[in-house]
Amino acid sequence: MEKRFSRAVSLIYDAAADPSLWPDALQAFADVFDDVGAVLIWRNAAEGFGTIVSPSLQHGQAEFERYWWKHDIRTLRGAEKLYAAEQDVLCDYDVVTQEEIDTHPIYTEFLPSLGIGWFGAASVAPEANVSLMVSVQRSRSKPPFTRQELAIVHELARHVEKAFRLSLRLFEAEALNLGLSEALRQADFGVIAVDAAGRVVFANDKARSALGCEQEEPLRLSSERARAALQLAIESYGAGAPGASLKPLLIEQAPSRPPLIAYCFPASRASAVDMMLTRARAMILLADAGTDEPPDPAFLRDTLGLTLGEARVAALIGRGMAPKAAAERLGIAESTARTVLKRVFIKIGVSRQSELTAFLNRIATFAAGKGNI
Repeated sequence: MEKRFSRAVSLIYDAAADPSLWPDALQAFADVFDDVGAVLIWRNAAEGFGTIVSPSLQHGQAEFERYWWKHDIRTLRGAEKLYAAEQDVLCDYDVVTQEEIDTHPIYTEFLPSLGIGWFGAASVAPEANVSLMVSVQRSRSKPPFTRQELAIVHELARHVEKAFRLSLRLFEAEALNLGLSEALRQADFGVIAVDAAGRVVFANDKARSALGCEQEEPLRLSSERARAALQLAIESYGAGAPGASLKPLLIEQAPSRPPLIAYCFPASRASAVDMMLTRARAMILLADAGTDEPPDPAFLRDTLGLTLGEARVAALIGRGMAPKAAAERLGIAESTARTVLKRVFIKIGVSRQSELTAFLNRIATFAAGKGNI
């Protein structure tokens, strides 16, 4: 499994800069478990959702989108269950009963037509307003996913989360028409690419403004953790290794400016087709950790030890949204939002919404105290 895991990670980061490679990356994801295929679904609060499937599942995708999606009790129940659960992974027995498995048409008609019986899924968040679910589809001839297997699904999904941060922006910028380097140059987020020696080979205006980095000069990072993560990403280029830490990094700016959240990962080998990025071995994506908007749920999850569902609820309610409004935004029951909020209070040691708000306003200081910068 180790070799298949490494191959999947490598293809996931290849797909980061070339979104056309995602179907093959998803197939490699499923191949880790010797399963049928995999599905990636992302939802944007403002623009609806998108779906990518591995080649092995493409023949059933049109039928699913035409009819079966509204009968898929696994997906329809999954979102609510993830918020209620204390983990970010699901399998069949988390959302359906044995009787439903034996009798519901999704299990007795549609899934058998594709050679599928079971699923194992993980929820991640490549953007503050975007949710993403990666689901591995397994033959009914095999047993359901174990908790150990689901932990591996979740680890791989975290790599998908990091890589998809870049893919999502490229989708929005229609990068296939612009070319990769031009799309990155015009991007509304900071992006830096470095070579094997840690020298900057590409930095757009946002990145230069934020960090003062210049092309052909070494990228200077004040944090030892950030330097170590960058070096690991460089060393992992093309090797299929997991690469840098899955957790984001905080990089301090001037005292009057909020810190930056940095996501570091091996550069895609696919990016080498772009002359501007031929020498790139690692990439860093930058985002402000400001207080104007709800914080990135993935950042809260990793910094505070929350589940993604808890982090989503905390991000909205901690910015002044009432539990009912937050539940409506997230598509869950108000009672679920309130139950999750109680867990958040216990985990971070507050008892009121106002205390949660104050806590989130100090999040950068808290992260520094926990050694995350």
